[in-house]
Amino acid sequence: MKIRLIRDSVAMGDDVYAPNEKVIEIPATFTLEELVKQVKEIHYLPSIYGGKATWVLYEDFNRPPLVVLAQQWEKAKFLVDSSQTLSDLFLGKDQGVFFFRYLLQRDPDEVFQSFKQE
Repeated sequence: MKIRLIRDSVAMGDDVYAPNEKVIEIPATFTLEELVKQVKEIHYLPSIYGGKATWVLYEDFNRPPLVVLAQQWEKAKFLVDSSQTLSDLFLGKDQGVFFFRYLLQRDPDEVFQSFKQE
């Protein structure tokens, strides 16, 4: 399955590469949790000076967020079932798009709690 990753820029110099896009190929049977691990392994999300950055993963901006990630966290926190497969998420399509919204150095625990309450 082809997955297109798109992320916000983190600085003016990063804007040169906007929309900071990368296409990866992974099995459609990958879970959302496995996708997040893959994103970390390929270092798709940049490290921010100071070690604090908060990211929110969306499948579509018109839908609720899926995951909150933080540079300072060992593991991401899921707002949906992390065992959901990509095939299920994209309704059997052979490709999909994920968007990573950068929330600067906002407290990731507060961000996670705010989305859980929605």
